[in-house]
Amino acid sequence: MLRSMYSGITGLRNFQDQLDVVANNIANVNTIGFKGSRTTFQSTLFQTLAAGNAPQDLLGGINPMQIGLGSKIASIDKLMTQGSPMSTGKTTDMMIQGEGFFILSDGVGQYYTRAGNFTRDYNGFFVDPASGMKLQGWTARLTPDGQRIVDTNDPIGDIQISSGQVMPAKQTSFVKLAHNLNAGVGIQDTTIVIKSTLGENIPVRFSFERDLNNLNQNVYLWEAKILDTNYNFSNLADNTSSAALTPTQTINGKVELDDYGKVINWVNYAGDDSPLSDTRISIFDVNGNIVGIDGEPVTIGTNNNNNNNTGTLSGSIKLVDATTNELVYYNPEDIQLSFDYDNNNNNYSFTITLKDSQGQTIDFNYTTNNGTVGEFNQLLSEGIVDDTTSPNYKLTGLSIKGVDDSDTINTTTTINLRSVRDVIQPPVAGEIKFVDMNNPTNFATAEYISPKTTTSTVVYDSLGNSYNVYLNFTKINENTWFWEAKLDDGTPLYKITTDEQLVNDPANGVIAFDSNGNLAATNWSIVNGNIVQSGGTAGFWFDPAEQGAALNPDVNPPSIAAAGPVMVSVNFQELTQFAAPHSIAVTEQDGNAQGTLDSFAINTNGEIIGIFSNGLTAPLGQVALATFNNPEGLLEVGNSMYAMSSNSGLPQIGVSGVGGRGSIIPGALEMSNVDLAEEFTNMIIAQRGFQANSRSITTADQILNELVNIKR
Repeated sequence: MLRSMYSGITGLRNFQDQLDVVANNIANVNTIGFKGSRTTFQSTLFQTLAAGNAPQDLLGGINPMQIGLGSKIASIDKLMTQGSPMSTGKTTDMMIQGEGFFILSDGVGQYYTRAGNFTRDYNGFFVDPASGMKLQGWTARLTPDGQRIVDTNDPIGDIQISSGQVMPAKQTSFVKLAHNLNAGVGIQDTTIVIKSTLGENIPVRFSFERDLNNLNQNVYLWEAKILDTNYNFSNLADNTSSAALTPTQTINGKVELDDYGKVINWVNYAGDDSPLSDTRISIFDVNGNIVGIDGEPVTIGTNNNNNNNTGTLSGSIKLVDATTNELVYYNPEDIQLSFDYDNNNNNYSFTITLKDSQGQTIDFNYTTNNGTVGEFNQLLSEGIVDDTTSPNYKLTGLSIKGVDDSDTINTTTTINLRSVRDVIQPPVAGEIKFVDMNNPTNFATAEYISPKTTTSTVVYDSLGNSYNVYLNFTKINENTWFWEAKLDDGTPLYKITTDEQLVNDPANGVIAFDSNGNLAATNWSIVNGNIVQSGGTAGFWFDPAEQGAALNPDVNPPSIAAAGPVMVSVNFQELTQFAAPHSIAVTEQDGNAQGTLDSFAINTNGEIIGIFSNGLTAPLGQVALATFNNPEGLLEVGNSMYAMSSNSGLPQIGVSGVGGRGSIIPGALEMSNVDLAEEFTNMIIAQRGFQANSRSITTADQILNELVNIKR
């Protein structure tokens, strides 16, 4: 009977311990980073009354008979589950999301905690506010070139962030460009469709290319091409007095625009690329105006009462089938008119020679009675029939004007003629608009997007003085761009070659893209109006002592400015050329002015990032975290801290987010993981268990009392 009493005593003791654990959990329900515990039990010793027997012969086996002697505590386990985040907004508060512990040091040993409510002392050390222990990690150090780096391969130490830290000035050595140059800028190719006098559509396409000899002006070379091989432009072979119209599928010229894409000047070129005074564009066409081979009106000599006069042959030849009266095509580029005066017989004759579409020669001959202008005009008005061909052709449409009908033709010559029709009026001012001269409601306008774009950046000399540099880009053909660098006062910067030699030429060059919009070349240049696949610049340099004036003409100049020459390379590798708006920008440059620390912030990697008065940021330090193979095996030492034990394993120290270490949430704290509902439930269970064990003791006492009373 005494056994039951002692068993009850073990239960009372165990449930008392469980209540102690529950009470401690509840007491720390609001403790930052607290991890609750749980109590588990197991049975203790057993008294064996009879051993068991194995089955033998015809008998079955017998189980052993044992009486338990109570219970004992098997373990008090730490519950290392994640606590809920509590946002505080305080810069130095941190929470670990996931595995890991902050590391604290008292200068002798290391301790570990999940409580991230740190403050800074007057020396700038991150400390635990209750114990004064210092947070461990890495503090940034300055390199010889003034850069702050955090080397996580170094041993951890006290994190110190002192106010008033200075970021030294640094000279810019490179700038990095990125993003897009718009492939669709410049004057867009455009096509206007006109009609021949026979009603056929004649498409004429205008294309444009930047004039590389006039990069400082908005000048384009243009070319017009007839897309129907049956027709030709009537292009002037050259611009001399002996010039002649020649048939060609293409003509060209030059157009100059203002900054808004409006035409300032339009020029047509003759065959030798000399400018013409006339801007109209003409083609050889049947029923066009008759002109001489040089494009000028044809004059016919006449006389009246011994006074010589000059008339002008004008009109448009009309050739028809004499039987059906249907229009007949002829070669408008090959027409002849011959006048012959027979002084002896007083006869005047003329012959008009054409060629039809099969190349057959057609001669229209006529001998006049008196050779007057009036007779010639009447004949050409009524029509002359050539009866030597099949079918017979009838020609009308010409006349001599500007003289009296009674004047006698006294020209004896053969005149080569062309049938030319003005078809397109290019723009002479305003928008780039092409108008059908025979149908003004038919026109085409070339879309214009400025081919220029500019991005800028600030570069610094070695003393931290700033200079505004503008990088100007101009599209010069389908996949190439001209660029140049200038200071904000317009001073050109000088060239750095690909082998880092300083040159006194202005800093400019040509970059090229492939058909997929990717960068293909960066070191091309323009020489004498032609793109050369070499000679570009890898960057620019200038002498601060000469800013705003003529730069020092010496290569590697011994600058009189304390800062010395500034040499900057340019990285184009992240540029693209797609049909999308310009987004080119300088995304990186490595120089800066001097700055002092204004504030700092902590990111999810535990990096402490300083924000300086010059607008730049730099790493100031990084928080270290530790993980253990068995974090439940850590030894609690109070103040929400743990110490390594023989069963926790060694601390594995590193940065957050690596090696199973959790990430850091700045401006937040981890709340206790104690669940009050669960703890109150455990409290009820412990209370009832305690009551039940006490009843087993009192019951055993009553039975013993009855046993004593048997004697009575």
